[in-house]
Amino acid sequence: MPTITANVPLLEGVYDITIDGQAITSVDPSTQTTDLYAGPTLFDVQVNGYGGRTCRLAGPQAQDALVWIARLMHELGVGWWMPTITTSTPEVLETAFACCGRALDEDRALAASIPGLHLEGPYISPVDGPRGAHRLECVRPPDWDEFCRLQDASGGRIRLVTVAPEVDGAIDFIERCVGTGVVVGMGHTNLDREALLRAVDAGATLSTHLGNGAHDQLQRHNNYLWYQLASRQSFASFIADGHHLPQECLYSMVHAKGIERSILVSDTVLLGGMSPGRYQVYDHEIEMLPSGRIVIPGSPNLAGSASNLLECTANAIRMAGLSHADGWRLASTNPARLMGLDDRLGIAEGKEATLTVYKCPDGEDGANFDVVETWVAGTKVFDARTSERAVLPDAPLDASMPI
Repeated sequence: MPTITANVPLLEGVYDITIDGQAITSVDPSTQTTDLYAGPTLFDVQVNGYGGRTCRLAGPQAQDALVWIARLMHELGVGWWMPTITTSTPEVLETAFACCGRALDEDRALAASIPGLHLEGPYISPVDGPRGAHRLECVRPPDWDEFCRLQDASGGRIRLVTVAPEVDGAIDFIERCVGTGVVVGMGHTNLDREALLRAVDAGATLSTHLGNGAHDQLQRHNNYLWYQLASRQSFASFIADGHHLPQECLYSMVHAKGIERSILVSDTVLLGGMSPGRYQVYDHEIEMLPSGRIVIPGSPNLAGSASNLLECTANAIRMAGLSHADGWRLASTNPARLMGLDDRLGIAEGKEATLTVYKCPDGEDGANFDVVETWVAGTKVFDARTSERAVLPDAPLDASMPI
């Protein structure tokens, strides 16, 4: 039985963590000293793609892409993640979810890292600003029959849906989703106070990437950012890549929402992790600046995130003035609580042995993490000392696929 001796910031001490099979069998205070740290694995509920691959693919390429992204996530200490499929035509969505479902059916190791799929749109606001980069021609009101077809295609794996509560039919849709065990996020929304209250009463429990997918200018007192920050019944996720939210904005939002209700996501796209430069993606050109900001050439507007959850965690600690433990909590146990998986994820006897072991080059009070090991359900899926690291391509491998 392997035993990991590590500092555990969430437990405020050094512990010997013993693993047997898929579970943690004991967590005992240790008399040893070590430069290793351990925490419940990072859990990213919003991954569109990474390393040149996208989660929205058809045929055998889908499984290859998910395996590739999972490998990169493991290298970054992200043991759990949720492929996110965004607004498109019914046919594209159904194909994408069917391919994801089939890939997870055929690869149990891959499925262990993916506790669910995330449908972001198409049931969102058509208004410029809140709609973000989602294609207007594909935005539509909630359609329960369509959603059931997508859920069936996925093999019942859609666990999170992002919807705009103010659009026609949204409240009934939210109630139906929650009734079947699907978590509902409010996002890409132009909601007012009444729509928020109705959505929360119907069971919505998340504000998806709050502060993004929004107008550039809002009424200073009465607007959907304040309404959602003030909600004590819902979580909010934040993209802490250093581009989507300025430092003061992230600081204020996280502390207004509260540590217990805040979640970090990467919202990364297929250019994530790649080198700066111009790339042909689908039918248009995308530029990643040396800063890591992804834009349409000549435009200051963001065209996605190139970050990952490990970077976002470090950024949030610096930008929002968080402790090491709280920063890790926002990226691990908080998303697990949102998804109803907190009975599985944690550093405690009986929890699933899904954890990340890492070093802190700048000390525990610093905000840099070097991943040493990633464990998923008792299996070491990455070991920095022995694993061969993936080599990222020079250009996106899935650039010709439909957006």
